[in-house]
Amino acid sequence: MACLTRLAYLFDTGTGVKVDKAAAMQLYQRAWRKERNVVAGLNIAILYRERKDWRSMFRWWKRVATTGDGSAQLEMAKCYLRGRGIRYDLQAALRCLAAAEGSASISEYERDMARRLLRKLRMRMVLA
Repeated sequence: MACLTRLAYLFDTGTGVKVDKAAAMQLYQRAWRKERNVVAGLNIAILYRERKDWRSMFRWWKRVATTGDGSAQLEMAKCYLRGRGIRYDLQAALRCLAAAEGSASISEYERDMARRLLRKLRMRMVLA
């Protein structure tokens, strides 16, 4: 099923084919349904973000986060902090950032970002 995700990516980015976001979405969703392909789920969320469909975007970050993906947890935290697709919720953002920081499925750059956000938010809470 990684083939579906790779094919979707080609349509998503226009690599070797015309950009076709609708075809990309269908293929990503198929890859998600068949094997819970995390990359497909992340890219679905990104496609919804490109459409500015914040609720659907957040729902997909949340679905992917259930797989233990730290990148999705970080994105959920950003949603909670911006009130995008979900109400502003500092405590939920802190929980997501802590989960992202402790996840094995996150890049070092994203882990550092989660740590910086956690420190900043905790400092803000202490000063309040």
